[in-house]
Amino acid sequence: MADPRPGVPPEVALRRLAALAREAGAASPTGRALARGRARLIDEVERPVLPLAPRRRWLLPAALAPLLVILGLWALRPAARLSYQVDGVAPGDRADGAALADTYVRGGTSGATARFSEGTTVRFAPGARGRIAAVTARGAQIHIEGGAARFRVAHLPEAEWVAAAGPFTVRVTGTEFDLSWERERLELTMQSGSVVVRGPLVAGGVALQGGQRLVADVVRGELTIADLSAAGARAPGGGALHEAGAPASPDVLEDAGAPAEMGMLEDVGAPVETGGAAAAGAMTAAGAPAAAGATAAAGAPVTAGAPAAAGAPVTTDPMVALAPASAAVAAPAAPAPASGSCSEHVARGDFAGAIAVAEARGIDATIAASPLPEIAALADAARYTGRNDLARRALLAERSRFPGSPEARSAAFLLGRMAEAGSPAAAIDWYDRYLAESPAGSLAAEALGRKMIVLRASQGDGAAQPIAEQYLARHPHGAFAAAAAEILRRP
Repeated sequence: MADPRPGVPPEVALRRLAALAREAGAASPTGRALARGRARLIDEVERPVLPLAPRRRWLLPAALAPLLVILGLWALRPAARLSYQVDGVAPGDRADGAALADTYVRGGTSGATARFSEGTTVRFAPGARGRIAAVTARGAQIHIEGGAARFRVAHLPEAEWVAAAGPFTVRVTGTEFDLSWERERLELTMQSGSVVVRGPLVAGGVALQGGQRLVADVVRGELTIADLSAAGARAPGGGALHEAGAPASPDVLEDAGAPAEMGMLEDVGAPVETGGAAAAGAMTAAGAPAAAGATAAAGAPVTAGAPAAAGAPVTTDPMVALAPASAAVAAPAAPAPASGSCSEHVARGDFAGAIAVAEARGIDATIAASPLPEIAALADAARYTGRNDLARRALLAERSRFPGSPEARSAAFLLGRMAEAGSPAAAIDWYDRYLAESPAGSLAAEALGRKMIVLRASQGDGAAQPIAEQYLARHPHGAFAAAAAEILRRP
């Protein structure tokens, strides 16, 4: 019998030999059977077998496969949402008959503070009302229903925080700001960081940086973006929001959203006597209080920093309300060389820089040859800084050079807003054009409401009643619903 091959392990040969022996013992062997058995034995002993090493290589991956599946499922699991607690909420708050202490917040006598697990805090002023909604692993939506709040949002990667107030939204990642919403009037004061605000009057969104303040009055259609570098800059409503966690007296926040009397939008640090005869929409320059009896005269603004004598004129252009406070308080610095594009500067909140870029190119050349985004950015920058003639030119260029574009349609609304004080008929015509071109546009409710207000002011309640009926039918809960009900003598 041939010797077994060296490559066959002894234990394998023995197992095969035992199997053959068991078969051979099952029946009485014959000569022929013995020969077949001998041949089979030799065959089995000499048959090569696979090495054991390759088999062992598969043992580790096979054993690790379930563990890898478990680890993969753990990594793909939904991240746990943020946790939070609210301190100082007014006791007994209920909505729809259910206790909502974990989502509804009403500041007690010392205010209330919502503290989130990743470090964000939202401090509600005394009496302020709001909701904490849509909490995720990356942030939450905070709805301010009334009053003021200070936000301190932790700067973390992929943070998603949204502050909402009425029709406005403020999208942030990591910043600190004060927000107030009262009587359809938004005030946002940036302490640090940056945000993007969207809503009426800023439908395309406007970026704000630390040290800027935005005031948007929906009913009046007025928007102010001011620089707070001037001394005496105030928190929303003139009151100071205490730091999160610090006790505050009930008068910490004054009436944060009260609109100015006689339609005047007061700029930062610009008190105005209510007895003045300034027309609706007039305002004094920053830091220039108007004396009692001051009369309005178009085009003759009070000198910044000097009190107005009796009879001193103040400007009647309502769009002067768009001028930053710092433009009238601080002496202009030497302009830096213009660079970049208008749209880039506007996206950073640098409106003066956007105008400087256009001036460096030449205003006429910019308006005549620049692409639509550049002209739209120039129009926004001009509106926000009180350059009303430049804003009108840019808006008219949008309509003449790019008819039918969304920017051109929105320009009709903005031109109507700018024409209200000087030519009510022109304002109504622009609002009608916008409504004809964009009946379901984002500014349609405002355009119809503004048209109603202008008709009432220029022609009386009777002329405005049909528009009031339309407004309530289309926008029963809109910003102008109360004014429409008043025109129609409805309770």
